[in-house]
Amino acid sequence: WTVSPDGSRILTLCPGDYSQAGSIFESKTPLAPPELDKLEQEFAVKESTTPENAAVLILGGGGDYSIAPRVKDYPSAFLAQWKQSGSKRKLRFTTLTKYIDAVTPGIDSGTTKIPTHSGGTAYDFDAFWMDCPEVKTRYRSCEQGLQSAEALATIASLNDKFEYPTQNLYESWVLMFLNMDRNTLWGSAGGMVFVSDESWDVRDRFDWVAKSAAQVQTSAADSLTSAGDELLLFNPLNWRRSDPVELTIPAGKTIAGVVCEELPSGQVVCGPRLASMSLGSMKLVAVVPERAKTVQVSETIETSHYVLKMDAQTGAVASLKIKKSGREILGGAANVVIAERPKKKPDDPGDHMPPIPERERLATSSEGQSSIEVSKGPLTTTITVTGKFFGGGALRRTIRLYEGHARIDFETELHDIPNYTVVFADFPLAGDVDEVMRGVPFGFSHAAWSKPNANLHGWAKGIVPAVRWSAYALVGGGGVALLDRGLSGRELNGRVASIYLLNAEDKYWGYDNPWLTGKGTHVLHFALLPYESSWEDARIPQAAWEYNVSPVVVEGRAGLPNRSYLETSANVIVESLRREGDHIIVRLVEAFDQPGEATLKLLLPHKSAAITDLMGNNASPLSGGPEYRFALRPQQIVTLHFKTASIVAEEIPVKEWDKFVPQDKLKALHAYSAELIGHPPFGA
Repeated sequence: WTVSPDGSRILTLCPGDYSQAGSIFESKTPLAPPELDKLEQEFAVKESTTPENAAVLILGGGGDYSIAPRVKDYPSAFLAQWKQSGSKRKLRFTTLTKYIDAVTPGIDSGTTKIPTHSGGTAYDFDAFWMDCPEVKTRYRSCEQGLQSAEALATIASLNDKFEYPTQNLYESWVLMFLNMDRNTLWGSAGGMVFVSDESWDVRDRFDWVAKSAAQVQTSAADSLTSAGDELLLFNPLNWRRSDPVELTIPAGKTIAGVVCEELPSGQVVCGPRLASMSLGSMKLVAVVPERAKTVQVSETIETSHYVLKMDAQTGAVASLKIKKSGREILGGAANVVIAERPKKKPDDPGDHMPPIPERERLATSSEGQSSIEVSKGPLTTTITVTGKFFGGGALRRTIRLYEGHARIDFETELHDIPNYTVVFADFPLAGDVDEVMRGVPFGFSHAAWSKPNANLHGWAKGIVPAVRWSAYALVGGGGVALLDRGLSGRELNGRVASIYLLNAEDKYWGYDNPWLTGKGTHVLHFALLPYESSWEDARIPQAAWEYNVSPVVVEGRAGLPNRSYLETSANVIVESLRREGDHIIVRLVEAFDQPGEATLKLLLPHKSAAITDLMGNNASPLSGGPEYRFALRPQQIVTLHFKTASIVAEEIPVKEWDKFVPQDKLKALHAYSAELIGHPPFGA
């Protein structure tokens, strides 16, 4: 059994390897008696790891990307050979369902006893967590854009002017699933997978999805208002927010009643107050937003939240104290950028990367002289540190502090990092780390660190992946969180938290890879959010979503009063609001690993409500409306269906790729051979 934080459990198969009995699949000729004897020995070894009274499970296959047996008459001919060999062991080639059907009665009756496992484990291929930040940040951006498009389309479709774009959204998700292919999302593959002049590539699919999501957002918003001169803002998050966001608005304009600051990019940063899952317009006025002005450099910089001290020589953050209490957050020089490589080179550093204690240090940003510039605007104080780094390229570190918000944004610009170099940033903490959290899809891993805690089952050793956030709760209270938009690699050693920026490898298994190489310019974004009480009070998971999801902005619309369409209690995060058939579907998760009660108010037309399973089955009706209450288990994922009067179209399955592929790449698409199966080839 594997048990989740909410107490539910599933049968989990632990075969030891996902590809076994390889000779049956890889041999080009029928197996000889000695080879059959060797198989018998393999099967006998498996008995020692099989629960009593259960059939031995073999995941049969010829290595990675297993394909059918090379001997065309196998497996039937093999079974005949096995029967003639005289072995008393009975073999079946079967499906996973039939295996479960065979072992379930013994498990239910107790004659087959199996262990229970809580929490996570390590994973060998840990270089994937820092490979190709380009693919990971693009994926995150497209994913969040589609989620926003679905929510806004759901709202717009419940009037007579807009038809829910089932097919458009479905096709976008299909392309996202393609880009979630294992090596693609990990960023570890031959270069043509990502960028190619001739072949349909990952970049093409991301561009298609981003454009499609933006079109859905705009057309849905347009259906709800007429043309005008105001700015329409949609908040896709299920809570009130006023966090600093970067928006694109017409040049020479600012938002009435909202303090805006123009950035060098031409965007504005502001903190508009937006209700939960709301849509409304804001007036624009013909005033050029104020820009930050260069101020005299000082080693000490104050905001309403922090007192920050810089190291004038190295550009590191020397100290960060919470202004209200004077509490020091850091335990040493922070935002130090470090270059390393393994002491012993792995087969391919794009697959395997040992943790920091097993690597040799090549350089740090603190070894040379850096110049510091400071600029201050109505909302921000920005520190820009410029110097040189390993390989001789420029290193630019930008730190943006907000006067009215506790988040601190970091931007690191790397240039021409040499091959076989891993780059990360260190943040030493002022105290021992008590607990470590890191985001995973629909929840988080929760682990003990400086002292054991039998109630925390998460995995935190070595290089680990994080989705949107990681947080480090300190002994005695308080802590910090690292927020990301696709920089998924984290590592903790003692009191030092590290976020991975780049694993610079010019080739992956012999193939050039333009998104994996360190050549050129790489701009990496992350944020730091210190907190003085608890991570729950600081609402770290919600802050991570805010860092990733800006409001949807549509220009040139008429005035529309701000209206909330979905409101919830503070203990849940809604990750999906969409339509299917005659239902609105809402999927949410408990955010803080605590049991309790959730409330949800759906302010869209619907007839009834029910909690269902993932697939919409096993419905349990909810009473009330439009506000509903239901019990929540820790990190429970909840799917709700709301019956509607109208029905949206069904998707038409994608059966060919041509419509998504640029015209000049169709030739290559049609030239691919059906014989290209199994593991991709290795390069020279």
